Amino acid sequence: MTKQSLKEWQEEGKKKFGDLKNWAFTCPACGHVATVQDFLDAGGDINDSYQNCIGRINGKGENGMKGKDKGYGCNWAAYGLFGTLGKGRVITITTPEGKEVELAEVFDFSK
Repeated sequence: MTKQSLKEWQEEGKKKFGDLKNWAFTCPACGHVATVQDFLDAGGDINDSYQNCIGRINGKGENGMKGKDKGYGCNWAAYGLFGTLGKGRVITITTPEGKEVELAEVFDFSK
């Protein structure tokens, strides 16, 4: 699992995809790839895109541990019991005192 600062993660996303709406994430459970725009189109929020499979938003999600993506995602969330199954990233910040604090576990960017 990759560990990086919030700033590094944001810079990587900008470099790889440009506009935030084009950022794409891969669900670690079912493998579905969805962009931020896909989440917005499904009635979700920008912040849903990096921690939820789109199946949680479009209402079609099934158990991601039971099979691969059937075209609409599953119900996986990075903040659940099993996180990103070791396939995601841990985003950190550094406090003014120099202490590193883990913010969240997030889905990995798509290839």
